[in-house]
Amino acid sequence: MTNHLEKYFHNNKKNIIHKWDHYFDIYQNHFSRFVGTDCIIVEIGVSKGGSLQMWKDFFGEKARIYGIDINPHCKEFEEENIQVFIGSQADRNFLREFKSNIPKIDILIDDGSHKSNQQIITFEELFDHIQDNGIYLCEDVHTSYSESYAGGLKKPSTFIEYSKTLIDKLNAWHISEEELSVSNFTRSTNSIHFYDSILVIEKRKRQEPWHEKRGRINCQLIKKEDVKTIEFIELKFKILGEKIPENYKIEKLTNNISEIHRLLGDKFEGKSWPKEGETMIGYTRLSNIENCIIDTIKNNIEGDLIETGVWRGGACIFMRAILQKHEINNKVVWVADSFEGLPKPNPELYPSDKNDKHHTHNELKVSIDEVKNNFEKYDLLDNQVIFLKGWFKDTIPNATIDKLSVLRLDGDMYESTIDVLFHLYPKVSVGGYCIIDDWGAVSACKKAVQDYRHIFDINEEIIKIDWAGVFWKKTKTTAILSRSLFNEMISKNKND
Repeated sequence: MTNHLEKYFHNNKKNIIHKWDHYFDIYQNHFSRFVGTDCIIVEIGVSKGGSLQMWKDFFGEKARIYGIDINPHCKEFEEENIQVFIGSQADRNFLREFKSNIPKIDILIDDGSHKSNQQIITFEELFDHIQDNGIYLCEDVHTSYSESYAGGLKKPSTFIEYSKTLIDKLNAWHISEEELSVSNFTRSTNSIHFYDSILVIEKRKRQEPWHEKRGRINCQLIKKEDVKTIEFIELKFKILGEKIPENYKIEKLTNNISEIHRLLGDKFEGKSWPKEGETMIGYTRLSNIENCIIDTIKNNIEGDLIETGVWRGGACIFMRAILQKHEINNKVVWVADSFEGLPKPNPELYPSDKNDKHHTHNELKVSIDEVKNNFEKYDLLDNQVIFLKGWFKDTIPNATIDKLSVLRLDGDMYESTIDVLFHLYPKVSVGGYCIIDDWGAVSACKKAVQDYRHIFDINEEIIKIDWAGVFWKKTKTTAILSRSLFNEMISKNKND
């Protein structure tokens, strides 16, 4: 005897049980985690009452077993922790009344009439009453192929054909909304298992899947484009100063990163300074902003959003658009910049900035009025946007920022990066994100990040976005040092 249920079945001296031999391994595999718990078990089809007794023995004294059968005589099989309801699984009103009288179900076993229309009705009425981590199991689905049960191979009205559509619903996040929208089934189902004559569905609350590609430090986290945010595809193109070709079906870009790359060229990874558009960071880094913000929203991570070094404001405009799309009214976007370009290097304090030429680039000098005008162009300039004008060393320490969920640095230089990290990284909530725009583009920026992480023993994995940008998710609180002590430690790093 390979498992407890099979042993019970073959040694049964109580009421009669009707089961196929190969069912017992399936029961064991899916049901074992509920043994010994105060679980709620429902079986449709009581017959001679033997299987209700088997479930009681298997799950233990804490379990409550409920049976449903159309035969009134099945009430006689009630005993301690076993209750039988009389009614038809074809009667939606009966099923609705039934679920109003019992707690949420941990395991639902449909071993009733085996008629497709009744199996479908039962699924539609009771599946949502199964616990978030519960199990739905339908037995004897081979009747869908039997003429005596009005079945037949690939006959549309059968339960087996109905259940095949659930596979598409499970994968609805990857399907165009016009064909199939994401449903409660998509959000609540973890897996579907087809066995000979049995269908098992394991429930678990799910969020939209992200695609991960990992290495040690050279990693990527890329979320497939969601058709529900198709306007974000258009918005990203617009912020990058590009237009989607006329008569081009934008649906072609959904879940099609290679096609987006083809249309954008160098702007896909921000490898050019656009004459038009409000950002130079590229499509990939804009998508990273979207991914990070949406993750903090889904996980209720407290704190505002900030970019330090905004150029024409495109990334901040995109941040505000995401908050608006998701109707987030309790966060603001901080727009921090000198609005006069970058500072001249101070090599005595920050040797890594020696010979830095960013301050000589007039293209980087964008006034605050121009940035505000860009926000207005997108109708996104409101009281959820706050501007911090001035050098970071002067404005950031005094900013009235309480908590941050996303900190995005685009200051290029060692000085700009280290000042922001020192004052703002401790304010990033655990579960929030730190994004570094210039890690791969400016060695001084990368060194500042490495120095800061070394001093504060920050070891969260650095994840690569593209050739220039990286980010990491904050998993622990950060110590706070006096600036004088921090400067001493920076100086020690410089001299080591």
